[in-house]
This record gives sequence, C-alpha cells and structure tokens, in this order.
Amino acid sequence: EGLSAALLIDSPGLTDAASFDVLVESAAQADMVLWVSSAARAAREIDRRALTAIRDHFAAEPNRRRPPMLLVLTHIDALRPFNEWEPPYDLTVASSTKSQSILGAMEAGASELGFALSETLPVRVDVALAPYNVDALWAKIIELVPEAQRARLLRTLSDMTNASSWSTVWSQAANAGRVIKSTFLSRSTSP
Repeated sequence: EGLSAALLIDSPGLTDAASFDVLVESAAQADMVLWVSSAARAAREIDRRALTAIRDHFAAEPNRRRPPMLLVLTHIDALRPFNEWEPPYDLTVASSTKSQSILGAMEAGASELGFALSETLPVRVDVALAPYNVDALWAKIIELVPEAQRARLLRTLSDMTNASSWSTVWSQAANAGRVIKSTFLSRSTSP
C-alpha cells in the first residue's frame, strides 16, 4: 500500500553460461534483483558465476548504480532435521537444531554467492503450508525501495543521455547537411 506497482520478472533457471548475457541485460534494466536459490542445494557454482557477471557489468559502468540485490533462500524446511517444521525460528539465538541449520545455510549461501548475511533471507513459499518469513522479505524489499529508486533514476538518466546524444548527432548531421548544401549551391551558382 502506498508504493508504486512492481513488475516481477522470473528468469528461467540457469543451466549454462550461455544464458548469462540475457540475465545481465535483464539485471541492467531492473530496479531490484531477488536472487532465489534453494537452501537445500549445495551446488551453486552456476549461480556464483552468473552473479559475478552481473556485478562485473555494473563495476564496468561507473555512471550506473547496481540495483540492490537480495538472496532469497527457499526450501528451508528441507534442511536437517528433515521432519521438524515448527516455526517461527529465532535465527539470532539459533537454539534449535533447525534454526542452526537455517542459519548455517544462510551463512554458506551468502558466502558462496557474495551476499552479506543481512542481504540473505530464508523463506518457505510452498502452498501446501502457510508461507514462512515472507513478511520479512516484504519488509526488506520495502526497506530497499529508496536504493532501488536511486538505481532507476541513474539508469533512466543514462538512457536519456544516450537518447539525447543521438538527437545531438542527428541535429549535427542535419546542420552539416545544410552547410554542405549551401556551400554546394553557392559554388554552383557562382560565375
């Protein structure tokens, strides 16, 4: 409530580096990136390489601001102990085995994928049971809206600058054409 509408784009899962260019271009046009990864999956090399490609793209463009990025870890219910699911879990104390597993998955995912722990949120979003920690995800997204708006502003200013550069080029070309035309006509009419 009170926020502008959002367009969510769900990219297909990564299978190889061939899809990185499209992914980087999509991130370059985004206001915020939510990187969703399974907490129960240890193989994250393709994710790490894709995120590195996105970060490298923005590092190479000093006039652009990288959109804020969050790591969203799903399938936290599939962590050890497998048959325990009694939320809420206090991850600041991590007193239960499940909360220790969730915190461990957050630390591992954040470390492997280059996120701060504060940029990493565990969620459960399946429809079989009530979603877990989605309210914390929304709160974090709302917290990052000002940063996302700054990234959008710099992106649109850059786009406008590029567009105005083209209009300047076309204007200069038209003026050059007029000069050439007047020079040509003045020489052809001279005795």
